[in-house]
Amino acid sequence: MFWKNELRAGTRFVLRENPLARRLLADLRANEALSAPALQEFSLRHLQRSMRHAIAHVPAYAHIDPAFPLEHTLAVLQQQFPIIDKLALLQQRAQFYPRGGARRPWEAVGKTSGTTGTPLSVWRSARSVLMENAFLHRHWAWSGYRHGMTRASLRGDMVVPLARRNPPYWFWNRYDRQLMLSSRHLTEACADAMIDALEQHAPVLLQAYPSTAYALAGFLARRGRFLRIPYVYTASEPLYPHQRALILERLGGSVMDMYGMAERVAFATECEFGAMHINPDYSHVEIVDEHGQPTSGYGSVVGTTFHNLAQPLLRYRLSDQTRWKPGHCPCGRHFPMIEGVTGKLEDSISGGDGTPVSPSVLTFAFKGVENILKSQVAQVAPGRWEIRLVPAPAFCDADSQRLVQNVHELVDASVHIEVVLKQELPNTAAGKFRWVVNEMRPASSAAPGGSAN
Repeated sequence: MFWKNELRAGTRFVLRENPLARRLLADLRANEALSAPALQEFSLRHLQRSMRHAIAHVPAYAHIDPAFPLEHTLAVLQQQFPIIDKLALLQQRAQFYPRGGARRPWEAVGKTSGTTGTPLSVWRSARSVLMENAFLHRHWAWSGYRHGMTRASLRGDMVVPLARRNPPYWFWNRYDRQLMLSSRHLTEACADAMIDALEQHAPVLLQAYPSTAYALAGFLARRGRFLRIPYVYTASEPLYPHQRALILERLGGSVMDMYGMAERVAFATECEFGAMHINPDYSHVEIVDEHGQPTSGYGSVVGTTFHNLAQPLLRYRLSDQTRWKPGHCPCGRHFPMIEGVTGKLEDSISGGDGTPVSPSVLTFAFKGVENILKSQVAQVAPGRWEIRLVPAPAFCDADSQRLVQNVHELVDASVHIEVVLKQELPNTAAGKFRWVVNEMRPASSAAPGGSAN
């Protein structure tokens, strides 16, 4: 595993830390000083480019006249480009993918199951990968981070084998001065060694899922210990107030959250003053009601690609909801503000030994598994999960076996899994879908005479 990590880290460093990457980051930092009108013009020009590229390369838009002036860009987008979603990409691949869905060899593949539980592959250009990294580094720069400072990550990376029972449960990436910790080993048995490693390396920045940072803070609290990490950057899950409070108490001085997704159609970052800003130089973002109309209240996030022309997504609706936040931020950036993003409803589930499992880590098991229209993971008993699938017509036993194998290799080796095929997986009464659910009876419902401890 060490040589694989070393090779991967070296390759990523060469591809993502080079003169072009540094120039892209410098350009993005310059955008922070733009006036509101200048940002609006920047956004319109990139939006027009994405629309024209989609008209030329995506069959669903081939009928649209590309010869529209800049000032009509928003009107053309709203009148001639319908809102689409993940299901449209899955069911109408030939219409919404360039070249009918055939990927070019030099294009990267972004695979996600997302918290809706429906696997999806998205093609990415090499430039868009560099741009994504530049946007990420711009957000880190808001805390004063600069390349060469020590950082740590506690996300879904497969750092060491799942079966390892002795430290190290981490890998030191010497190219990026990055301590990569295995979130799958964030257990009572391994926590002390991981805390010691963080204390020794003293990172100025920690990347984590909210659930993994919160779990780490919990281990610290139970041991009466503290870490001093100046900035904790969270992403990929909702960050709840109780999580933020404990993370701040036990880990460091500031938490800066980020909102993004594999489809690359929206990007929001929390600034030094605690406001969540849509990055207007990343994509065009709309917030729409249930009828697809713009709303000032809570609505669905709809985004349009700027930088990934390998697969331009136009007016792509996400399952997340938020609303615009009026006013001006004291940070001075003319980036629109939004309220906290909601919509990812996830219960807490645990593995075979009772250790909590992050829903974001669980998504790794679904990447690359084909022929699934919808899925749900349910904890039905201690150490027992049901993975419920709405299968596509081509679904077979091999797909089911691969999914179970992925869970055991990438998430939890000891949990018992039963794959159950369903004709449908219903939404909640509020119209939302719960991808991860805990269906165990609470202790208070134990039979008379039984223990409730």
